[in-house]
Amino acid sequence: MACVNISIPLRTASENGVFIHCEAHQRQLLGYAVRMRVQEPYAYLELQNVPAEMASGLLDRVRATVPWAALRLDFGIVTAGGELQVADGPVFDGQFATAYPAQLTPSPIRIASNHRTEEADARLFSALIEGAQVEQLTGPSSRSELKLACEMFASVDFEASYNAQFLTLISILEIMAKPASRPKACLDIINDAMARMTSEADTATDPALRQALMDMHKGAVHWKAESIRSSIRRLAIDASRSLGDADPEALGKSVVRLYDKRSLVVHQGQTASVKEARDARQVVREVLAVAAGSYDHIRERFPTS
Repeated sequence: MACVNISIPLRTASENGVFIHCEAHQRQLLGYAVRMRVQEPYAYLELQNVPAEMASGLLDRVRATVPWAALRLDFGIVTAGGELQVADGPVFDGQFATAYPAQLTPSPIRIASNHRTEEADARLFSALIEGAQVEQLTGPSSRSELKLACEMFASVDFEASYNAQFLTLISILEIMAKPASRPKACLDIINDAMARMTSEADTATDPALRQALMDMHKGAVHWKAESIRSSIRRLAIDASRSLGDADPEALGKSVVRLYDKRSLVVHQGQTASVKEARDARQVVREVLAVAAGSYDHIRERFPTS
């Protein structure tokens, strides 16, 4: 059975990166030996001695863990998409994930760049290994909204401005929000109102009035569930409670202020401050970690295992 090594280029924002940290023991990811090779502007994650026919599927699983590592380490990490490339020799395009013969020393072609490294590969490996064990990301019943949210978080450092980062982070909260149904008493009132709108529209002779009533009826459907604003507040409170905070309501109020600021940025052209972008980032990390059921040390420096 032919075996290959898989070279996966990881890219971080200019102020972050990875350096090689000497370790006594070999690390494994998803059952295969893994090492790091830093050749600016990439840090190449290399999985070794992988059966060739399993390489493509393994790449997909590793890609699912990278956003989790970004969440855990709290800086952006992205990897190129597309199909796994296959190389017969050691020289290949370093921009893409590539499988090459296991006995060769790789020599990926790359573009030179200034890059300052910050984080040890040991810590990155620990985060990737943890991500591989998060069933909601890599398991058969993985949650698509959680995977998307983590992918967005992993790329937020590459946004050019704090406004763009802020809006991306609030969008992540919107993705994770699951509006609950209104109480029955509220639903009864809404249903009665919708029935009257339909009746009035059926008998209206003025086309403009009929259209207005029909539009109101369509809009009323959304009244049956709580607003996204309320849902995001509940999301933050639940996360705060899971983390053992003394006053979960405080985080709920804070996240509502951030969500309201999002409306001012989008609709009135106001600017999000650096603090607001950082506060949103912290809330998003905690919400996603709690949603994944893996939030130990989320408010501390992530440890190596």
